Amino acid sequence: MIETFVREIGGWAASQLEACTRCGLCSGACPFFDATGDPEYAPVWKLELLRRAYEQRFTPVGKLKTALGIEKRVTEADLRHWCDLNFGGCSTCNRCSFTCPMGIAVGPLLHTLRDRLAEAGALPDNLVTMRETVARESNVFGYPAYERAGWVEYMTDAPDDLYQRERAEVVYFVGCVTSFEPRAQRIAESFARLLTAANVNFTILGAGEVCCGFPLRAAGLKAQAESLIHKNAEAVRATGANTVVFTCPACRLMWLDEYAPHLPQVRLLHSTELLAELIEADRLELHTLTCTVTYHDPCDLARTGGVYEAPREVLKSVPGLRLIEVSERRESGLCCGGGGNVEMVAPQRVKQVANKTVTRLMAPNAEILATACPQCVRILEESIKQVKPTMRVMDVAELVARAIS
Repeated sequence: MIETFVREIGGWAASQLEACTRCGLCSGACPFFDATGDPEYAPVWKLELLRRAYEQRFTPVGKLKTALGIEKRVTEADLRHWCDLNFGGCSTCNRCSFTCPMGIAVGPLLHTLRDRLAEAGALPDNLVTMRETVARESNVFGYPAYERAGWVEYMTDAPDDLYQRERAEVVYFVGCVTSFEPRAQRIAESFARLLTAANVNFTILGAGEVCCGFPLRAAGLKAQAESLIHKNAEAVRATGANTVVFTCPACRLMWLDEYAPHLPQVRLLHSTELLAELIEADRLELHTLTCTVTYHDPCDLARTGGVYEAPREVLKSVPGLRLIEVSERRESGLCCGGGGNVEMVAPQRVKQVANKTVTRLMAPNAEILATACPQCVRILEESIKQVKPTMRVMDVAELVARAIS
């Protein structure tokens, strides 16, 4: 186990570790450090195990420290402890990278640490179970494939083909959370209605869709996602689509990073990006919706995914809607706490982060908290029930759908 973890660390990771001055400024950006006050959740400390492994194996100073007993060698107990810190106390939100004065990619380094822990067999039990569940049922929930499009059957206005067409210009890749979580299913319903209203020639893959592989990659199990990538890419090719659209930012991120080489001529868009295009082309007639809204930037869509303007353009296009921004937005946007598989490992810590986040997001006294991620909707909605029950949490697609009905 130890040998696997401390094998050669070189190139990019080594240069990043060498450049870190351990100033600790990244701590103020970490939602888990902020919520718990526990210094072990500071990003610089979560990277300590990787730093020690690198220095002890590959640098003269590190070798001397261990030889003199100044610093103890990395042990299996360390792997188990840092397994909890990184899989149960890091949502991979990447806020830490944006605050580093040295320009160090702290977030990607933490991903590297996760990869090493997984390779060494230091995975939380629930992530081992998740890996087995995805291998068996091709989704993180363990439901049979035929239930993936079950949300369509509950719609009162669904077409006879249930949005499953052999050929289409656009594929709506629904994703595991939106397919199976009751709250998130309402996002899929709203988005499908918007695509229909705009006369978009689209399809969903139904039982032919499998997990995008993002949960596996976030658990350091990227290799296990390869078969999923090939299945989804082949399913899209079979439709002849030139665009794949996602309401889940994590799915979009996974497709941009891992699927794009398999589908070089296919556009990969978030739902807000496509909605912005449709509204710009006057393909959606929006009615007045009198309300005040504040917008939450999902980490995988904004800071890591680079989409800041599209959701705001869509919201501002709704007549009567007043958008009020909070100070922590865009690159400094707040994390809901539910990314990076943390909800599977340490759900109580997710609640701590979410409670802090909604407290800040409700400051402008808006009626609606809008976001653009099914996981953020789920997590923030549960917390806001405790913090400010009068405030509603909605996906941007749900809000726009109200403006066309």
